[in-house]
Amino acid sequence: MKRTLRSRLSEMQRTGEVKTGRQLADSLQANQGTDLFPDLPGEASLGETPFGPCYMREIKYPLGYRHGGMSLAGVLSCREGDLTLCAGDSALRSFDPRQALFLDTETTGLSGGAGTWAFLIGLGWLEGNHFMTRQYFLRRPAEERAILSHFAAMASEFPTLVTFNGKMFDLPLIQTRQTLAGFRQTIPPRHLDLLHCARLLWKNRLASRSLRSLEEALLGLQRSDDIPGAEIPAVYFDFLRRGKTEQLKKVFRHNILDILSMVTLLERVSSLSAGRLVEHPAEALAMGRLCLRSGRTGRGEAYLREAAGCSLAPLAEEAALELALHYKREGKWAEAELIWQNAVKSNPANPAPYIELAKYYEHRLGDYRAAIKLTGQAAALAAGADRGTPPAGELSVPALQHRLNRLRRRLSRQAKLPPE
Repeated sequence: MKRTLRSRLSEMQRTGEVKTGRQLADSLQANQGTDLFPDLPGEASLGETPFGPCYMREIKYPLGYRHGGMSLAGVLSCREGDLTLCAGDSALRSFDPRQALFLDTETTGLSGGAGTWAFLIGLGWLEGNHFMTRQYFLRRPAEERAILSHFAAMASEFPTLVTFNGKMFDLPLIQTRQTLAGFRQTIPPRHLDLLHCARLLWKNRLASRSLRSLEEALLGLQRSDDIPGAEIPAVYFDFLRRGKTEQLKKVFRHNILDILSMVTLLERVSSLSAGRLVEHPAEALAMGRLCLRSGRTGRGEAYLREAAGCSLAPLAEEAALELALHYKREGKWAEAELIWQNAVKSNPANPAPYIELAKYYEHRLGDYRAAIKLTGQAAALAAGADRGTPPAGELSVPALQHRLNRLRRRLSRQAKLPPE
């Protein structure tokens, strides 16, 4: 008689070929004093909490340790005032790297939500002449409250949290898990998200601002045998179902590399914000924008002029037009007009300087004929633009045609006025 699926599963569980979640949990509980990953670097221990033990690993790095092309000691150069420029947060004027906690999580899903666990919470902080790392690992779901409790106590000791996309992902996920567990949410007094800084500083230099791209382009780090982030949830579920740890070791290593890269990236962000390490015209353009936005006019103008004088034509043009808009806001019309005129000559296919000149001739000089000519040229350029990415806003064909009609009406009314 053919065996039923239930009887086959029961036999496999009895022989140990497969384990139920309860059997695996009992096995882990029975061996909680042993190390799950004996060949991983660092020291494993069990943290005691009111909710039971939580598994964690710690690794101590000397500050002279080199991560990629940079030393961890470089983070000590991050002094107050340097980070407010790109972070956009005046609270970071009092930033002290020795009072910062670095955070990175590995989770059971990349979209977050109430059904996603943070099964590995990685932390890093400066302690004496070392950089310490700690990884909380969720051996089984029943230990989540213990991990969250221990993490919250640790996080409360630091006034600043440093993450990479932590404002949108890591911290909200932890806060969700804390709420579901009945805990108070961890809300750091200050939070520096390095992804936000990277997007502002390297938007025009790098096609991707992922941590991996930043490592390769800026930090001198090439990862080898790293596990892709998309595969990490499946590796953890394989551990829960079958107790497999081999691939999970790569997840621990991946998490540590992320934390160390945040340390060296912070140094790079701080150095650039302080003006000590502007290596590329795109960085000068980014710094120029940030300085003008924060009211550091002289410094911002100098950066934009530097970028406008580079040999990379599209970037130089973008910097020059950015500088012209600044001059326009400042009422420096002669300087702005000169840049727009040069832009029309150097790149006749860009409608933007035509329209800026048209607005200048209309509103400042009252020369409607010149404004009509320039607007007509811009409209012709917009009409002939690539259909896949047509100009938008005031450079769209309908907007330009509306401007052209309005200018013609104003010229007509002007012509009918009696001479003074």
